Amino acid sequence: MAIETEIKLTIPAHLVSQVKALLVASGASQLKKRRLLNWYFDTPDLKLSAEKVALRIREQGGTYIQTLKTKGQSVNGLHQRAEWEWVIEEPVLQLERLLETEWPLAAQSNEWASDLQIIFETNFDRSIWMLEQAGTLVEIALDQGEVNYNSIAGDNYVDEICELELELKEGSVEQLLAIKSELVAAISELQPSDISKAQKGYQLYYKASEAGIS
Repeated sequence: MAIETEIKLTIPAHLVSQVKALLVASGASQLKKRRLLNWYFDTPDLKLSAEKVALRIREQGGTYIQTLKTKGQSVNGLHQRAEWEWVIEEPVLQLERLLETEWPLAAQSNEWASDLQIIFETNFDRSIWMLEQAGTLVEIALDQGEVNYNSIAGDNYVDEICELELELKEGSVEQLLAIKSELVAAISELQPSDISKAQKGYQLYYKASEAGIS
C-alpha cells in the first residue's frame, strides 16, 4: 500500500500553452507524454461508490494496471488517500488481489464481486514533468481528455478533463503546497479541485439517472 499525496488544479483549456510555458520557466523538466485508457468498475447498486473507493484498470503503453483507491481526505485540492496497484496480464479484474488490501469489504468479495461491471471510462493524454525544489520532488501531470458514461439506453454523457496533478514523490507536503501557490500566483485561473476523475464519472451516471435513462 502507498499513501498518494497530490494536488489537483483545473485548467481552462485555452490556457494550456501558458501553463506548459510556466512549468518550463519554473525549472520543471518534461519527461514524456502518454495515452491512458481507464475503466472504472462498480456493482449495479454502486456498492464501491457507497464505500468511497475507486476500482479501475488502466492501460498505458500495452501494460495493464489494476488500482484500488480509498477516498481518504481532500481539502482545497490536496488529496491524500491509500492506494494499491498491481500489474496484470490482461484487462480483467483479479479479485484475489483485493484480499491483499486493508479495505474491509474485500474480505467479503465472494458475496458481491461477481456483480462488478464497467460503469464509466476516463481516457486522456498525460504529459509529465518533474520538478525538484528545496529538497522536494514533485511529479506534475497535465491531463487532457474526457470522462465517458454510456447509458443503458445508448446515450453518451461526456465531461472534459483538463487539469494538473501535482504528486509528491519525495519531500514535504508544505513544499508541495508552496509549489502550488507559485503556480496559482502566476496563473490565477488555476483552481484547486476536490473532485477526482472517478467522481466525475459517477456524476455523469447520476445525471443520466435523473433523466431516467441510466
